[in-house]
Amino acid sequence: MRISRRTSLFFDASVLVAGAHSPRGGSALLLEACRAGGFRAQATFAIFLEALHALRGFPQESRRRFYQLLIEVNWELLAVPPAEILEEYRRYIDPKDVHVLAAAVEGGADFLLTLDRRHILAASEAVEKAGLSIIILRPGDFIRQYYPEHEDYPCLPPPRTQPH
Repeated sequence: MRISRRTSLFFDASVLVAGAHSPRGGSALLLEACRAGGFRAQATFAIFLEALHALRGFPQESRRRFYQLLIEVNWELLAVPPAEILEEYRRYIDPKDVHVLAAAVEGGADFLLTLDRRHILAASEAVEKAGLSIIILRPGDFIRQYYPEHEDYPCLPPPRTQPH
């Protein structure tokens, strides 16, 4: 797979929260790379709301960074697919996260980035076996496996020593 500025990264709420709260982590690195135009950043409005809700108990600085990311990253805001499309994805993933997988696949994302081991990462094997055109990874795994393969790698923000 060719990794370039056209490579699309679909962000789950967990990655947005981690990126806003931990500016030195892998989630923040990938959001910075998207802000710099290194990747296409995708999400849904529902995911933004989920992240905002999760950040309620976090320090003000984390919420401020989240708002900055909303403004400074050139987001491709995807629609949550209609109920009949969501139904097609229920066999692969926990019902509460069907909207995430469906939006990512239907939106043509190359990668779905998540820190949700229990639901979304647990579905990666079923998604792969079904031949769905998406790779589900944690941000740190994406950084280790794909980030250095980017055709403009020297121009991207450098990886941290401990990607998250």
